[in-house]
Amino acid sequence: MLASGTQEPAPPAPVWVSWGKKNWSGDADAGLKVQWLRKGATVTLIATLHDDQPVPAADASAKAILAADHLELWWREPNADSSRAVQLGVARTADGKPVATWFQPPGRKDKALPTLRWTAPDRFEVDLPVSWMVPKPREGVTVHDGDMEPPSALAAFSVVFSDSDGKGQETLVSTTEKRPSAGSFSSLYLAEPGSRYPRLSKGVFSWVTIQQGTTLRELVF
Repeated sequence: MLASGTQEPAPPAPVWVSWGKKNWSGDADAGLKVQWLRKGATVTLIATLHDDQPVPAADASAKAILAADHLELWWREPNADSSRAVQLGVARTADGKPVATWFQPPGRKDKALPTLRWTAPDRFEVDLPVSWMVPKPREGVTVHDGDMEPPSALAAFSVVFSDSDGKGQETLVSTTEKRPSAGSFSSLYLAEPGSRYPRLSKGVFSWVTIQQGTTLRELVF
């Protein structure tokens, strides 16, 4: 997945039916389009859903959201136990009100929910602080750990649409080929603000010392 740092969101990320394929009859039954947009220290998820039998949540409780058609956002916190994932469940009530709850709360002290909104009956947006997903760059470091050059970044993040059709969880459409878990994430690449694509860290490149008479053939072979 790619989060563009420009005014336009990145193209949709690939998705798969990761569970319940026998119950799935096509995108009209349960479809998911995932796009991302970065604005400074915030990244916005834009999710468009297709569902032929919408099932709203009765209230904001975890039980009601799980029983309804809902989105699940999974991510790994910076410097956290790799076996643990943060899980946020999001749905809407019959009157169109957005509701959300932590299925697995974050490890930080502040457990406040992110800003979320349903901008259309089939479109949901959530604003997430970049600091929730990627570690703060170390000051005074010119070659950073990892593949991205800050403020570009790489996060472990999965987006899941759970289709109910009024019979409980029937199908999962997600940005992972396998059923989402704490050990199975998509990669979310965050471009720096103002740029469409992320910047690779200098440490990724294999630098070769050359002499004045070095030829291109010697570098290639």
